Amino acid sequence: MLDARGSREIQASIFALRQARRDIRLGINKNARSRIRPLWQSELNARARDEMTRRVIVAGARANASDRGVTVHAATSRRPLSGGLVPSVEWAGNEFGARSRRIEVTQRSRSGRSYRRPLTINRQFPGRQQHGMVAFDAASEVGTKLVAIWVHTVVDDLAQIPAVEVVG
Repeated sequence: MLDARGSREIQASIFALRQARRDIRLGINKNARSRIRPLWQSELNARARDEMTRRVIVAGARANASDRGVTVHAATSRRPLSGGLVPSVEWAGNEFGARSRRIEVTQRSRSGRSYRRPLTINRQFPGRQQHGMVAFDAASEVGTKLVAIWVHTVVDDLAQIPAVEVVG
């Protein structure tokens, strides 16, 4: 995580943005989002290893920029995929992987008899990793670049605003 207290440029951008009029601030934030979001989505897409990862993690990717900072999100879609997986709830297997294991499940036959059988779960995921493979990796790689784009956008947009003459 990048701390704004360690950078005078980021602090100056935040203070300048907070002092701007609301309509100017909203325009700057909209412009910053339009520049940050494509970079974030392309980084996620480059790291996605299969179609399932794209549908779970990349499809729900979004980025936000405001005077509070730059935030990026992945796997935010609440719409269930075919099969029932909800990306915003069950994204961890695609991001961190999982260990496949055998469990015992109880099933019922057509005649109504109950029986137990072994079932191997989590085969569709790669092996478990402590650090993320898609979104966490992309965020650590391009986080500072996204903040730099935001600061650059704020400075450029504020420089284009004509000075207002105060008549007192």
